[in-house]
Amino acid sequence: MADGGNALERILAPLFAFSFRAAQAMAALCCALLAVMVVAIVYDVTLRTLKFQPPSFTVSFAEYVLLYVMMLGAPYLARRKGHILVEALIEHVPGPAHIVMAKSVYLVCTVLCAGLAYYGGKLFWASYDTGDMEYRSFDMPRWILDITLPIGFGFTAIEFLRYLVGRDSLYRVKAQEKDGF
Repeated sequence: MADGGNALERILAPLFAFSFRAAQAMAALCCALLAVMVVAIVYDVTLRTLKFQPPSFTVSFAEYVLLYVMMLGAPYLARRKGHILVEALIEHVPGPAHIVMAKSVYLVCTVLCAGLAYYGGKLFWASYDTGDMEYRSFDMPRWILDITLPIGFGFTAIEFLRYLVGRDSLYRVKAQEKDGF
């Protein structure tokens, strides 16, 4: 099993490397979007405080940014083990059972993310194909929102696949180490 897993990991290494570079780029985009969102909110609040009319798009823009940050930041968080992880059960399980439980979790996460990427892709294509529009404080094509689903879930599926076929584990870093305690 270890040799087969290592061989599969070697075969998929270019995919995992590409996924990591893409995750880093998406994380950088998320940081920039969050910075722009903060500036937009500060601008909006400042205008309201000074009794001026703020732009009408600030709330919608912030909602869209949060969608982008959540979906495009997920692969980077999975790679860097920066997401919420409940270790209460798995850290008390002996070695072989621990590996089986961890690999089972990775398999379920990979399949779920891949399935959500597939259905997100279908949603994206349907909104693109039909020309659906998002009508809020500013109008925009719906596919601009929907494209985050197949990208985010697809790259997150690749990251969980990396854990599934590789030797790295989400459970190797204790919560206290992650939190700096």
